[in-house]
Amino acid sequence: MKKYNPNNERIKREYFAFLKEAKRQSENAVDAAAMAIARFETDTKLRDFKAFHFEQAVAFKHRLASGKLSKATLNSTLAHLKRFFQWLALQPGYRSRLSYPDAEYFNLSEKDSRIATARRQCAVPTLEQIKHVLAKCRAWLAALGW
Repeated sequence: MKKYNPNNERIKREYFAFLKEAKRQSENAVDAAAMAIARFETDTKLRDFKAFHFEQAVAFKHRLASGKLSKATLNSTLAHLKRFFQWLALQPGYRSRLSYPDAEYFNLSEKDSRIATARRQCAVPTLEQIKHVLAKCRAWLAALGW
């Protein structure tokens, strides 16, 4: 069994250079995109990107959702793939085989997107709790002779 697809590796290398140099993405952002693309390639058994069909995106999305990943992870993985395939659809050699709207199949449902991007409220201490901690610190410092 082969471990990589040479055509995919060439185009991924171009895309990562595009992210880093043209889009000014950090190494961490490029690594996250690489991980998302690697997940997709593993799922499709290293099938050439030129043979992409929107049904692959739908099947990948459903398999990914059936795993134990959070909605935020699903959202970011699919967003990386969507941006990659949108970029890919504009590249020579891929324009005739991929259409720009095919990348839209990487979207989560609206409900899942809202869940993934929801802001969670952080628990903050009350004023009474802060005063209690400060009083304990004062008592502890006094016991040490400070």
